[in-house]
Amino acid sequence: MLRKRIKLLSTNNVNLEFTKKAMTAYGGFGLIAKFMEKLDFRKHLTEAIPFVESSPNATGVYTKIIRFGLTVLAGGKRFSHCMFLGDSLEVYETEFGLDRMPKSISAVTRFFAKFKDQKIVEMFSDGVWDFTIKKVFTLSKIKEDYLTFDSTVLTRYGEQEGVDIGYNPKKRGRPSHHPILAFLNRSRLIINLWNRPGSTSSGNGIVEFAKQGIFRLGGLIKILGVLADSGFYEEMFLKFLEAEKLEYVIAAKLYRTLQSRISEIMEWTTVDIDIEVAEFYFQHKDWDLSRRYVVIRQKISDEKKVPQGRQLKLFKEDENISQFRYGLYVTSCPKPAIEIWRTYRLRAADEGVIKEFKYDFGLEGFSLDGFYPTEAAMILRALFYNLMEIFCQLFLGRDEAGINFNTFRMKYLLIPSVLGRDGKEIVLRMAVRSQTLKSKICWIIEQIEGLPPNALHLENPATN
Repeated sequence: MLRKRIKLLSTNNVNLEFTKKAMTAYGGFGLIAKFMEKLDFRKHLTEAIPFVESSPNATGVYTKIIRFGLTVLAGGKRFSHCMFLGDSLEVYETEFGLDRMPKSISAVTRFFAKFKDQKIVEMFSDGVWDFTIKKVFTLSKIKEDYLTFDSTVLTRYGEQEGVDIGYNPKKRGRPSHHPILAFLNRSRLIINLWNRPGSTSSGNGIVEFAKQGIFRLGGLIKILGVLADSGFYEEMFLKFLEAEKLEYVIAAKLYRTLQSRISEIMEWTTVDIDIEVAEFYFQHKDWDLSRRYVVIRQKISDEKKVPQGRQLKLFKEDENISQFRYGLYVTSCPKPAIEIWRTYRLRAADEGVIKEFKYDFGLEGFSLDGFYPTEAAMILRALFYNLMEIFCQLFLGRDEAGINFNTFRMKYLLIPSVLGRDGKEIVLRMAVRSQTLKSKICWIIEQIEGLPPNALHLENPATN
């Protein structure tokens, strides 16, 4: 039998005791619970699940979503990290209004295993993005933004479905998945995601993927233009955007024909120290029409600070050409050449989103044996990423604008707390000594409570 008190340290006469009180290291999840309550998160997410549980012992699909989501918000990157939440699940059950939260990790993985085919995942995806775009995005009052596309490589170490050897710049020869993502650039929000086998090229399926994202936006947000890297430099994509009357700036692949065309340019306009711009029209042999191209060249003046872009390998022996690195963009936008380049550089924000999605929301983790279960888990993490991005935009203020989610987690979520009572009232007691942090937490709660009911009913800002 365990003793009630154990001698731990002799130096300062420190003793050890155990308590049965419901405690958590993540008391800040109470703020997230408050936000979800205001969004009617439970209702919308339950409606998005394309199946029901029939077992009398089932804890319900929503409880598994919360268990998974809180693991992600706590910094988990694999299903075994569900242990990050500790064993006092009573705290989270109380905060999120759950009768019983699943204790076993297998209950969560079995939930995702029910996404057995593409149809089920698409139904789930439609429900998630409908809630995200029509309800959550409303709170940020987005009126217009650039629509951008990118892909990323997720290295795998097992034999999961869809894992294949393809382009993998960091782990050459390793199998991977190769998901594609669509973003609202300025808002840093994700609007669509597909998982794909590792051998899939970046632009594979881009037209269908773009159609789906644009359809989901439904004219609710004015699209200022489309940005994408050279992986999406395909005529069918350009023709689709032109048919949709969407201006675009897309990095072009430096094929031999385009390298030769660049080498013929005689007039360059200086826009900054060691940076020059030019433009021309060009039509590939098998393309239907000629399109406008903008080219930027930056002089390699310091080996320690290599400028962006690529050298023209076809002319590496020509000193007049090899001293520069080049960036080439095809565009339907009538802006001056230098503005085309500056517009394309907005894509740097997307790299930041993918990086945060990978490292703070476990995009590269939570891999299951099945292809579609893995995609469903990705979509759900994208939803939690968007929720937290909107939360930070609404409640952190200018003094904390731009902080990454890990910093937010350490400051506002990782707060040791005890669940107790004061008479008949349930009380969550947070261990916060800083008066500034106390005031900010109270202010956030007041702001969430003060969100108007009509804030969750989106008008059409594109027509206002």
